Amino acid sequence: MVGGTSTRRAVGYLRVSTPGQAEEDRESLPAQEARIAAYCQRAGLMPIATFVDVASGRRDDRRHYQKMVALVRGGGADTIVVQYLDRFGRNPREILRRVWELQELGAEVVATDEDIKEELILLVRAGVAGAESKRNSERVRAYMVRHAAKGTIHFGRAPYGYQRVRSGEHIAYPQDPAEAAAVREMARLVLEENLGFRALVDRLNAAGYRARSGAPWARDTVRKVLRNEALAGVHVYGKVPRKGNPTTEVVRVPGFYDPPILTADEWGALQARLSLRREHPRGRTFSSGYLLSGIARCGYCGGPMTGKRGRMYKGTVYTNYWCARAQRSREHCAYPNGHSARRLEAAVLEYLGRYSDPDTVRELLAADATDAAGRAAAELRKVERDLAALDEDFQRNLDLLKRGILDEAEFVKANTARRTERAALETKRAELSEQDAAEHARQRTAATLPARVRSFLEDVQAMDVRQAKPLLAAIVKAVHVYRDTLELEFRQ
Repeated sequence: MVGGTSTRRAVGYLRVSTPGQAEEDRESLPAQEARIAAYCQRAGLMPIATFVDVASGRRDDRRHYQKMVALVRGGGADTIVVQYLDRFGRNPREILRRVWELQELGAEVVATDEDIKEELILLVRAGVAGAESKRNSERVRAYMVRHAAKGTIHFGRAPYGYQRVRSGEHIAYPQDPAEAAAVREMARLVLEENLGFRALVDRLNAAGYRARSGAPWARDTVRKVLRNEALAGVHVYGKVPRKGNPTTEVVRVPGFYDPPILTADEWGALQARLSLRREHPRGRTFSSGYLLSGIARCGYCGGPMTGKRGRMYKGTVYTNYWCARAQRSREHCAYPNGHSARRLEAAVLEYLGRYSDPDTVRELLAADATDAAGRAAAELRKVERDLAALDEDFQRNLDLLKRGILDEAEFVKANTARRTERAALETKRAELSEQDAAEHARQRTAATLPARVRSFLEDVQAMDVRQAKPLLAAIVKAVHVYRDTLELEFRQ
């Protein structure tokens, strides 16, 4: 303090996402720095430091941003100055969280080119900044897709199954014959023989297939290869989130690898089979000789029904399904739920046959939910109308604020209650949207189930149990077994 006055200590925060953006007029670091210096001079602030990051606004681990926060936390600064709010983040939630964090630490946040005096005004400004960032992302995405389709952009090493070939400025990714053959064999072993990753790796190595490095295959390597959309011709950019940037935006370029190693149907079937196996990661479910292992559930306690060999009688070994929980103790399941494996499997297949008729499926799956689905759809439309009305009312008040008819206090008062109403409506919309999606899934099941059931029942008798099991599991999620009845739960 000098002569009864005090000077507030200010720090400037500058950010661009990439080094190339430093050359753009609006986002250049010199332009930001000049605006911050001029503001400090006009406002009588004493600049003591400037923090500069070249990193995405989504990242929480920006090094110089964290240094600035540490300075404020230690009481070393009173005011944070930026040119635009979008220097703090790329959407309203990120911007507000970071601004509020600095305010809670005792620092005032100001923007040289924006007015952020009121919290609600801050939200509006943050929405504008987030919208602009979203538009920038969309432009980047369009650029990537356009140039990837032309083959004029470099994506690095070719994925397994393809090779990278440069011709002048053009880069192509044709199939590598040896690697593509290995991929097709992997897919065949998964789809036709229902092998897990351990058995798959053993078969590949025994057959002489090798990874790109020349080393024997390992489970993790095979897993990564089979989950890469490049096998279906799709290039995915930005798929893996990185530290400090968990919501990496994804750019998908269909038809980038042409021709693809797997067709769209083969890729879909492969991913569906791998998804089923992820439900039982240890693999014993698919390696057992019981058709219903992993599918049959005790109708009384919900526990798994496991297949077990019984005693031998007159040269015949009897096998049964038992509730695994009841086998442990009565405390886990009081009902000793056990059934002959042969009879239970036959009963399930016979019961499944009822769903091979389209009219029966529509009657059993769809009719009971029609009225409820109609009510939910009507209620969802009403919620959407109410939210649209709130948006229109907000925009009217915002226009009045800009024209000076409402001041900031009146604007905040007019919209505070609507914020609570909007939150309730958005929660309701999410619930109704989930119900609507479930109903559409039910309808899709009703449309496709009969053909899938007929195809399975026609082929199952000629199949080994280990081949039939994943096909049944792709149709039926669970069979709930009671003493005298069955209930089927279909996949949607």
